[in-house]
Amino acid sequence: MKTKVLEREALLKGFEEVSILRDENITLSLAITVLGVIMFVLFLFVPKVYLSNNIYDNSVSIQELKKEYLSLADENKILKSKIAILKYKNGVTH
Repeated sequence: MKTKVLEREALLKGFEEVSILRDENITLSLAITVLGVIMFVLFLFVPKVYLSNNIYDNSVSIQELKKEYLSLADENKILKSKIAILKYKNGVTH
């Protein structure tokens, strides 16, 4: 019986020490400082991430448009050569 009482007291004493340490280590000023640092870091890096993603998205769009432009330019050359061939055939036959 006595050992159980001593164990309980030891556990309660250990719990009290832990809660006292917890109260002493985390103060309001420390919490505000940590939140301030987190907000500052977010303030610095969120715009950079946003701009990097925006630049990447725009570059992907530009590459797609460039591929389409080159494809249409090649098709235009082919059509111009076909028109020249048709003009030559019409000019020779008439």
